[in-house]
Amino acid sequence: MARRLADRGDLVAAARALVAAARGGSIEAMLELADALMQGRGVLPDGAAAIRWITAAAEAGSADAQARLGALYANGLGRPPEEGDDRGVFHLPIDIGQARFWSEKAAQQGHVEAQVLLGWLLSRRSGADADPVRAAEWYRRAAETGNHGAKVGLAMILANGDLGEKDAAGAVRLYEEAAAAGNPTAIYYLAMALLLGEGTAPDLERALATMRQAADLQVPGAQRALGVMYMRGQNLPRDGAQAETWLRRAAIKGDVDSMALLGDLHAGRLARVPSDVEAAQWYQAAADRNHAGAQMALGLAYVDGRGVPKDMFEAVRWFARSADAGFAPALFRLGICHLGGDGVPQDYAKAAGYFRRAADAGDADALYNLGVLHYHGHGLDKDEAHAMRLYVEAAERGSASAQFRVGRAHATGVGLPHDIGAALSWTRRAAQQGHVPAQVNLARMLLTGEQGGDTAVAVAEARAFLDRAATAGSGEAMSSMAELIASHDGPAALETALTWARRAVEAGDPHGPQVVAALEARAFQGAVR
Repeated sequence: MARRLADRGDLVAAARALVAAARGGSIEAMLELADALMQGRGVLPDGAAAIRWITAAAEAGSADAQARLGALYANGLGRPPEEGDDRGVFHLPIDIGQARFWSEKAAQQGHVEAQVLLGWLLSRRSGADADPVRAAEWYRRAAETGNHGAKVGLAMILANGDLGEKDAAGAVRLYEEAAAAGNPTAIYYLAMALLLGEGTAPDLERALATMRQAADLQVPGAQRALGVMYMRGQNLPRDGAQAETWLRRAAIKGDVDSMALLGDLHAGRLARVPSDVEAAQWYQAAADRNHAGAQMALGLAYVDGRGVPKDMFEAVRWFARSADAGFAPALFRLGICHLGGDGVPQDYAKAAGYFRRAADAGDADALYNLGVLHYHGHGLDKDEAHAMRLYVEAAERGSASAQFRVGRAHATGVGLPHDIGAALSWTRRAAQQGHVPAQVNLARMLLTGEQGGDTAVAVAEARAFLDRAATAGSGEAMSSMAELIASHDGPAALETALTWARRAVEAGDPHGPQVVAALEARAFQGAVR
């Protein structure tokens, strides 16, 4: 009767009939009534009532209802109510335990889609209490029925080595089977295997063709992969327009990483028509979806006023959102903000706390800054010996600032044993990372000849590092370059040396005027009266 009424367009009467049939125990009616309540068809929309009827059907033993309930708990329904929201918006939060419970009931009755979902819910992607052995069992049962989604899930377990040793070749065989049947996800993973040579011989031509096939089938991961390859010039010619096209397709489908990458594309001036405003918009889109890197990038946009108004308070707010996710660069940046009182009150103790968290997350520069705070006693106990130990640890982790500081300590013998070899080694490592003061110091150390070795080689290396530092705007490097040229390039190069010295003066190097005066005196050829 309900169906006949619905066919005649009397949805209200149809809904009443469904209520009567559902209350009478009809499982079909329970599920159709749930659909009507979800869609507001003949009744007011009521997600909570819909869930109650699906649950009633599931408890009555319906495999379809159990599978549906498992999927609802796996994905959640609606959005959490916001503070002050009194409209009674329905929200079913994700509950992996309930999702597993109901999916397993349906799976045991042979419901294939529930078996696939249960495989995913038990895989390591579902949380810390994963059970990959059981996940593989359910995937296998579904795969035996010919379900290609189950083959992809099982292949991923084999490729990751979740059952012990990795079986990349076995994974590729399953990808091939599912891809041959047109499964888009399998086509994407097959393309990645061919690209990386995992489980099969690398085949760039076939990999790219397969990746394009997956991208054309609207797989966001494949679209993102093509975008990244065009963006970075990896395996494909660098092409900002193509990169933007593919990343935009993935972003429009909700791929958050592609949104952040589009921000990078515009911010890095690689897009077809670069735009700081569009960069900020894409960062905002990804940041609103909790992409920690985009939140950090959006904060930096507010610091510099790139694409958004300059606003240090808004920058700090986004740094804090990113830091809440444990993103080390954001933790470091918040430490810097508290250190200098930028957008927040100056607070050395809070700065130290953020630096410590960033250091624990792997940020070497944060560890160096902790050393600086200990050295000066700002917000932490003054302890120069402990500071030096932190400098050394940070240098070993790769902090250029720490490597420069350790090199200087070895050069002077203050805080560490005097060791010119160690001083050169650490200073060179910092200089190679682009640390400008280290480049200047390394050049000066090389020019003293204390390290021994071939003088011509040392002069050439010093010249190269001074040129890099001068290009970065260092007046000290310009003065040192002037002195190098005057000492090693002969009298004919004095005018070139003077040019460098005058550039040093213009760049604000306090030593520059002395170098100019000394070189002008050497170049003077007139008669002294």
